[in-house]
Amino acid sequence: MSKIPLSIVILAKNEEKRIEDCIKSVREWANEVIVVDDESTDSTPKLAKELGAKVLMHRMDIEGRHRNWAYSKAENEWVLSLDADERLTEELKVEIEVILAAIPKQNAFTIPRRNFIGDYWIRWGGDVSFSSVKIIP
Repeated sequence: MSKIPLSIVILAKNEEKRIEDCIKSVREWANEVIVVDDESTDSTPKLAKELGAKVLMHRMDIEGRHRNWAYSKAENEWVLSLDADERLTEELKVEIEVILAAIPKQNAFTIPRRNFIGDYWIRWGGDVSFSSVKIIP
């Protein structure tokens, strides 16, 4: 199975307990995984490298600026931004593959996500959160 031409960008700081599951959810699927480490004092960068991610060290200043810097380091036209506590389901991977294979006219997509407290899904929470797939100009 060939990997999809998609860069995954994960911003991280002291995420050694979560980074492994996040990377494992995408590393066999996307052809580039980038972890941007914000001066972690734990083993986050070491674990990410061991799992095959490209690790870039960059101190966070303003989140939007930080993300844009990370996106500029991506090799692919399409970038999916994940947080270390997020995982991609197989269903979402298929949906993204179908969308990108169709060469979309859109230049960005949002993905609704499920928020949990522990194992409890906050199904009817008032705040809707989104992750983004963005095209690099």
